Amino acid sequence: MFEIKAKDGLGRIGKLSIGKKKVETPTLMPVINPNKIVIAPKDMSDYGAEMLITNSYIIYRTQKLKEVALEKGVHKMLDFDGVIETDSGSFQMSAYGDIEIENKEILQFQKDIGVDIGTFLDIPTHPDEPRRKALSDLEITLERARESFEFDLNLNGTIQGGTHLDLRKKSAEEMSKLPFTVNPIGGVVPLMMEYRFSELVDIILTVKGNLSPARPVHLFGAGHPMLLSLSVLLGCDLFDSAAYVLYAQDSRYLTSYGTKKLNEMKYLPCNCPVCRKYTAQELINENDQKRLELLSSHNLYATFEELKIIKEAIHEGNLFELVETRIRGHPRLLLAYRRIKDYYDILEEYDPFTKRSSIFYTGEESNLRPIVKRTKDRIKDIKSKKYDQHLFFGKFPKELEFTYPFGQCEMEEERRDKGDPELKDEAIVKVIADYQFGPNVGQKLFHDVVVKRSKTGMIRYVFDKNGAMLATIRARDGLFTPNIEGLKRLKDIIPYPRYRIIVDDEAAPFIKEGANVFSKFVLSLDNNLRAYEEVIIVDSKDNLLGTGTLMLSPREVKAFERGMAVKTRWGIDKNTTPENQIEE
Repeated sequence: MFEIKAKDGLGRIGKLSIGKKKVETPTLMPVINPNKIVIAPKDMSDYGAEMLITNSYIIYRTQKLKEVALEKGVHKMLDFDGVIETDSGSFQMSAYGDIEIENKEILQFQKDIGVDIGTFLDIPTHPDEPRRKALSDLEITLERARESFEFDLNLNGTIQGGTHLDLRKKSAEEMSKLPFTVNPIGGVVPLMMEYRFSELVDIILTVKGNLSPARPVHLFGAGHPMLLSLSVLLGCDLFDSAAYVLYAQDSRYLTSYGTKKLNEMKYLPCNCPVCRKYTAQELINENDQKRLELLSSHNLYATFEELKIIKEAIHEGNLFELVETRIRGHPRLLLAYRRIKDYYDILEEYDPFTKRSSIFYTGEESNLRPIVKRTKDRIKDIKSKKYDQHLFFGKFPKELEFTYPFGQCEMEEERRDKGDPELKDEAIVKVIADYQFGPNVGQKLFHDVVVKRSKTGMIRYVFDKNGAMLATIRARDGLFTPNIEGLKRLKDIIPYPRYRIIVDDEAAPFIKEGANVFSKFVLSLDNNLRAYEEVIIVDSKDNLLGTGTLMLSPREVKAFERGMAVKTRWGIDKNTTPENQIEE
């Protein structure tokens, strides 16, 4: 089971539950070769690993390992209590042409040794194979995928199709129909090895556009920290890495901005335990085995550090900014990032409406972010007597100068003063309401109102003529959170089903008291909504229940069986007064 806890772009912080074990994503699964262990699995938690991946085919082929795994189970064999995923031998098949084991046989073996997530024997297609061969491989893969459910096992449903995007689409659609736990994207290692990152972007976004958003996506073979931020932004949740050892074998040192050759380094630009204790020359002087262990350790630390940076970027809402700094580490990554312009619809659909942090303009690539076009589309029908020019978003109503994203954008222009004295407060709040809830809403919502400012001089509260609070403007993004009276007005103004999330009548009494809305109780919702927008919560008869923040995109709400869909702010039966709602 998978839940989303935070999101930015297509990236997400999630919780993957396998039985009683829980894993926070995005995360890395270090690859363990049971015949050549460099870092002991029991020590992997010291780096931050909650999952490992090993190869069931290697265990099966090695008699001693096979006997121990069957007798004690794979967890005791590896001495690791976390989640263990296994590959099936598909990689060996792609490397050597064939292996002497059948799909059902390797699935039964994975079940017998107690893996947490197994993998059926899919057919990897090399990126340069012709379409006819890729289609033949995919048909076998799909046939094996369907027969894999004879086994009571959490399974990977690997998506294949080579570089043929129509086949990747077909594979993703078919895999969505089957109850897989995780959907890896396979057959992409050659692309990464050859720096064909643009094709990788095409494949990932084609898959994400046609796969159930409730599935965590594992990008097979992607373990270099340089690739992680872009891959997460595009919607990948799980990664596996043998790179930490493979690069160390060649005395190569991993960083988030590329790979360095140890013998060309003088300083180690890292503060992990290895780099604090050793100089580059001291590592070079170690014997081969010791250097392998130390470099592998650093490479793992560097990879998990990058994942923490990525998670914090998702939490803060500046994942695009992080990616735009990382892609400048290699020209092929920069070219690959520019491909997102061809996938605006899917990026816009999942990218949140507002974010916790300001927007930082990092260069011309920043114009590719979905918020740019979305914002321009939103202001097309807004009427204002006064306009300003923004270097990022173009011509925009002056009333929105402190509203996200206009007032929360850092770029090469002078900061504005605290507003235009010619603009009346009532006119400002009306335009903000039009931007947030749709054209012409502001005039109906905020007629005959009293607007109050905070001690810092910024507009904060809107009251009706009788003193009832209608809405608060949030300091962080200049957008409204409607209060109960404002919510009642909004529901009457905005026609059904716009801006609504419609919940099961059984959940209605709890939501009226302020309970959060969970996905399984949602009957339907406005497909034009975006994550982190304020929404109107109603029952099946359009009776008002409350208001809150939508935590997922509409497609995600419909796809997930568990997890929060709306963080309820006010339930209509929850007692509140204007006084205790005001925060300076």
